[in-house]
Amino acid sequence: RDLLLREVYHRVKNNLQVVDGLLLMRSRQLDDPAAKAAMDELRKRIFALGLVHHQLMGSADLKTFDIGAFLQDLISHLQVGAPDNVTLRVDVAPLTVDLDFAVPLGLLVTELATNALKHAFPQRPGEISVTLGAAEAGEVVLRVADNGVGFPQDFKRRKTSGLSIVEGLVRQLGGRIEAIQTKGVRWEARLPAPRTA
Repeated sequence: RDLLLREVYHRVKNNLQVVDGLLLMRSRQLDDPAAKAAMDELRKRIFALGLVHHQLMGSADLKTFDIGAFLQDLISHLQVGAPDNVTLRVDVAPLTVDLDFAVPLGLLVTELATNALKHAFPQRPGEISVTLGAAEAGEVVLRVADNGVGFPQDFKRRKTSGLSIVEGLVRQLGGRIEAIQTKGVRWEARLPAPRTA
């Protein structure tokens, strides 16, 4: 059973890498910068999915893993495509998660960090931090914060596809999220702690 499950995770990860390769080939044929950017965002989401299966493939029980190493790898991948003047950092308390928690969380972090990379630092240096830790009993809090330019004036009236994805992922996790104007922007999601027993 364990051998079969490990093989399934391995094949899913490999198939996602094939999809990523096909998207990369298609992206290289595009002339429209907006289309290329959209393709790049899609590839980041696919990477997050593949990374979950990679973590599960190497876990002792093939069901759970510590989210810290996963988020470190995810942010390292996003840093590769980031401007040189923007730093991404991660501070994650130990937390054991399963597939059902890790997939939407990984996609949520990818979405929020990518959005900050895209909008927060127009030709200026900055930092994006991702933190995850315990809040109240039975709850964890995820914060993705930047020290960039802050919200645009019409932010509350906008309904972008990225925001819709964020809201859908938070709903899937059974939590709530708010965007807070600070020296930049801080997204704060309060989520029920994963039950992995």
